Amino acid sequence: MDMSIQLKAANGAICTLSLSFNNDGPLGTFFRYIGDTATYIARYDDLFNGKDEKIDVSKVDFSMNGIELQDREFFAAIREGREPNASVAQVLPCYQVLHQLEQQLV
Repeated sequence: MDMSIQLKAANGAICTLSLSFNNDGPLGTFFRYIGDTATYIARYDDLFNGKDEKIDVSKVDFSMNGIELQDREFFAAIREGREPNASVAQVLPCYQVLHQLEQQLV
């Protein structure tokens, strides 16, 4: 299954989101992030550059367990009375755009 969304921002920048599910392995095997100046590949808790050279991320946070970090952030937000990072409210505008794109295909 493949999906691609392209758009041109108000400042003229071209944005592309391209997703493909063609996986011969467990879910979440790797993700490739292609930017203006670099390419990164995330494999579980490891990060590599586009030349498959490992990037040391051991000093990014006290834990490399994504679930633990997510849970810690959620409980910290409750304690501090603030909205957590990556809340539903923060991603809702993205889903509204995706819905508008879907409606154009109908």
